[in-house]
Amino acid sequence: MINHYQMLEIPENASLEVIKGAFKKLALKYHPDKHMGDPMMEEHFKEINTAYQTLSNPYSKHKYDMSLKFGSFNIPEQPIPATPPRPYQRPKRPVFEREPITSKKNLMATLYAFLFAAVVGLILQIGIWVVEHNRAVAREQFLSVRRALFGEARTAFDQDELKESLLIIDGMGMFFESETDMRTYKDMLLNNILTRADASMKQKRYQDALNFYSILDNFPVGSSLSISLNKAEANKQVGNYSEVINIYQQLYINGYKTVSFYMEMGDVYETGLNDPERALEYYNKATAVAIKDYEVIFGKAYPVIVSSKYIPMHHYNLFMKLANAHYLTGNYQDGLKSLVWTKIIWPDSSMNYTIGGKCHLAMGNQQLACKEFDIARKLGAKIQTPNLCF
Repeated sequence: MINHYQMLEIPENASLEVIKGAFKKLALKYHPDKHMGDPMMEEHFKEINTAYQTLSNPYSKHKYDMSLKFGSFNIPEQPIPATPPRPYQRPKRPVFEREPITSKKNLMATLYAFLFAAVVGLILQIGIWVVEHNRAVAREQFLSVRRALFGEARTAFDQDELKESLLIIDGMGMFFESETDMRTYKDMLLNNILTRADASMKQKRYQDALNFYSILDNFPVGSSLSISLNKAEANKQVGNYSEVINIYQQLYINGYKTVSFYMEMGDVYETGLNDPERALEYYNKATAVAIKDYEVIFGKAYPVIVSSKYIPMHHYNLFMKLANAHYLTGNYQDGLKSLVWTKIIWPDSSMNYTIGGKCHLAMGNQQLACKEFDIARKLGAKIQTPNLCF
C-alpha cells in the first residue's frame, strides 16, 4: 500500500511548497470533472486530497511521519475452527493406586510452587516495566515533536508570519500540564494580533486592520460584537459594501437590533450603494426603535417631555438622515412631517431648515422654500439659495 508521499509523488523530506505544488498538479490532472465523472478518477482524487490535507498541516504531518517511522502493531484475529459436536460419553473412572506423600516430597512440591510463583511474578514485573518504559519513551518522543512544532510557531512569529504561527500552535490542540508555556504563548499571540488590528483601526489603516482581523475568524475572540463592528466599519471605508451587509445581517440574526444597526445599514445603502429606497427602509426601522425607547422611558407624552439633552447625538443624525431619505425618494410631504418634531428639539440646527427648504422647493412651494433657506443661512448653513429667492 502506497503512503501519502508516494500518492503525491514527492520525497518524504519535501517542503510545504513542494507539497502544495504537487497537490495542485495532481488535482488538475485527476479532477473528476475532467474525466466525465469516472468513479475511479473520483476515488483517486479523494486519496490525493486526503494525502494533501494530512501533509499540509505541520502537526498532522509530524504525527504521520512518526507512524511511518515506528509503524503500528495489530494482532490479527484467528478464526476458531468449528468442531463438530460429539455424542456425550461418560468418562471412565481411572483406577490407580495412591502413593504415600512423604514430608520430603511435600517440601519439594512447596519449593517448586514457590519458585514457579516467583518466576511468574518476576516475568510479570519485567513485562510491566517494559510496557511502562515503552510508553514513557513514546510520550517523550511525542512531547519532543510538539516542542519542535512550538519552536516553529515561535520562529514564524519572529518573522511576522502571524497567521502561520497561530495555525501551528492551534493545530496542537489541547495542552498538557508540562506545556503551560505553550498555552500562555497562544493567548499572547491572539492578544498581539487583536492589538495590532485595533491599532490599525485607530490609525485608519483599514485594509491592514481587516488583514489582522481575518486571522482571528476561526477563533471565539474573532466573533465578538466589537470586532464585528470594527470589521464592518473597515470594510465600509475600503468600499466592500456587500461584506458590510453580510456582517450586519449576521449580527441581526444573533439579536443585534439596535438603532445603530439600522442606521449603519441605511448609511451603507445610501452612501455606498446609492439606493435611497432601501436606506429609507432602515432609517424608518431605526426611528421606530428610538421612539419605542422614548416611550419606555418617558411614556406616550415623550414629544412634549423630551429635550435634546436626553437624546443621544446619533439620534439627531438619524432624524436628519430620515428626512433627507424622504427627500431623495420623492416623499416630500413625509420629509416635512419628520422635521416638525426635530425643529422643536433642535431649533438651532440648520440642517432642519435646509432639508425642509429642499422639500418645499421640490413641491413647488417657492415662498416657503425661500423662508426655510433664509433661516438655514442665519443658523450658519453654507448653501446656495435659488435665484427665485432674491
